[in-house]
Amino acid sequence: MTIHSSWLRNTNMNPDSIQTIVFDWGDTLMRVFPESQGPMALWTKVEAMPNALEMLSTLNSQFKLVLASNAQESSAEDIRTALNRVNLGQFISEIYTYHELGARKPEQAFFRVLEQKLNTPAHQLIMIGDDYRKDILPAWNAGWLTMWYNPLNQLAEAHLPVQHYECADLGEIPNLLQNQPLPSLQTCLAWYMQERVTHTLLAHVQTVSAAAYQMAVWLKEYEPNVSPLLAHRGGYLHDLAKLIETKETNHAKLAENLLMEYRQPILAKIAGRHLMGDLKSSDNRPTTWEEKIVHYADKLAEGSELVSLSERLTALKGRYPQFLDIIDGNRRLIEALEIEIATALHHSPQELLADLKTALYNGNS
Repeated sequence: MTIHSSWLRNTNMNPDSIQTIVFDWGDTLMRVFPESQGPMALWTKVEAMPNALEMLSTLNSQFKLVLASNAQESSAEDIRTALNRVNLGQFISEIYTYHELGARKPEQAFFRVLEQKLNTPAHQLIMIGDDYRKDILPAWNAGWLTMWYNPLNQLAEAHLPVQHYECADLGEIPNLLQNQPLPSLQTCLAWYMQERVTHTLLAHVQTVSAAAYQMAVWLKEYEPNVSPLLAHRGGYLHDLAKLIETKETNHAKLAENLLMEYRQPILAKIAGRHLMGDLKSSDNRPTTWEEKIVHYADKLAEGSELVSLSERLTALKGRYPQFLDIIDGNRRLIEALEIEIATALHHSPQELLADLKTALYNGNS
């Protein structure tokens, strides 16, 4: 299919469009000490978050940097005084609180009034904060780019991370903002709709992405460079071309080609390396943790249900008898991948499946 550049612009938010970065304050730029009372500017001890100074110094020449806070005991002047105590105030051009905005996060009015005050449209703004519900979700709803500062490796609600970027260290932010953001959930869905997606396929990729995301969050405790957000989007988009497969080109390769057209080369590799038949290939087998996790999550998801690897392979052989030799010929390799991932998570495969089911299904009606 032909991908029109105007449509690509509408479905890809570009980091080059960012004019202003809006930071949360408490536990994003400066540490909150719960035992301290009154305005932070008067606290005996104040502390910048790790790498905040270096990060702001780097970004200051490229972006307008502002702060917007729900602080109730501190005025904008108080906040600037606190920032100056840790040498951050020099980089923050404007500070907004309830007194200036007449609204608090997560109210949409908070973000709409900010847009007016800054005279900047939503697509040129990015919100960076540590609170998923107050900083990230409402900014995303307002049409802003978002970056979740997530040093505690928390899990997004419903296993549906909406943010465009995520970092565990403020020092990562300058490099992250040089890269194309991962596609939003709306964009992922739009791409699927272009390929005439079905409810059944969406249910499957939602399960794969949720399982991949959960495993990546767990794995990040042991492998800090793993990206749960990348694992989620890779899981969501791995079957992008499932319904347009041809005799000449399998759906993994077609999805890889589509994602390259969408300027998502890392996601393209994840999609291109999720087929069981490629586990023997030196070129197409999964090599990164995100590629391995998505590949394995796909082999646990029978439709929208999580099942054991053995059950999934049995179902695949029944559905695709023409691939019986490939499935049997690669069984040991996929079992080895299962052991590799489970071992990295300090689980047995049986324990991992049980914990995944608990994480994804318990509490859901």
